[in-house]
Amino acid sequence: MLKVTFLDARLWRYVLKELAEFLETVGIKFSPSEGARLKAMDPSHVMLVDFYIPPTAFEVYNVEQETTLIIPLESVAKILRRAKKNDKLMLVSDGSKLTVGLISKGGVERIFTLPLLTGSYEEIPELSLEFEVQAKILGPTLAVALSILEDVGDVLKIKALKEGISLIASSELGEVEIPFTVTTGTLTDYQPPTSADEISNSYSMEYIASLVSLSKLAETVSIKLGKDLPCEISLDLVSGTQLKVYIAPRTE
Repeated sequence: MLKVTFLDARLWRYVLKELAEFLETVGIKFSPSEGARLKAMDPSHVMLVDFYIPPTAFEVYNVEQETTLIIPLESVAKILRRAKKNDKLMLVSDGSKLTVGLISKGGVERIFTLPLLTGSYEEIPELSLEFEVQAKILGPTLAVALSILEDVGDVLKIKALKEGISLIASSELGEVEIPFTVTTGTLTDYQPPTSADEISNSYSMEYIASLVSLSKLAETVSIKLGKDLPCEISLDLVSGTQLKVYIAPRTE
């Protein structure tokens, strides 16, 4: 038997909604001492998602043994669309079925029961990447920037300079560049390139734009870059919860 309750159902709603755009199923591993972890890669191997929730982030965390729940993303994402601002998320499993509950501030429960999927769960190995650049941005600030840029073009260029980073989107109609620097206060911390005056990589906008809603909930977002490497976008969320997304660069 597994039973957990998380204080902010919207967080799970946004994560699983975006994964449902690329995947049919996902495995969530629950460990008695280490918390919950979801690692998934899209079929084209462009994006890797690593979602970690420590045990202390749960209001209720009853996990007797290491358990991996393989869930149908579309079905669970549809349930979580009903999640409102103050709703809690409850997950209960007896090994054969999954109960998803949304608990309102007044204690009203909306309960949904789904069959658990069977099958093997493939472990995704840890990435070992050596980044040169790290920029820290307030989550809501990044969310506003991405909302503007996703309307401009399908490709996002991230350019790192000595003084800060720029996010650039372009189309036939023109180009929009949004700079972030410590001097202007739009970066809370910055580690510039060490091997060159500039590092510039391009990424598919559809993957990065999927982080707009989650960035609004993040206190800070870290962007890490290296020449011709995937970027790492790490969101610091409530109570030690962390979402890391790796996106492979586009090849011109």
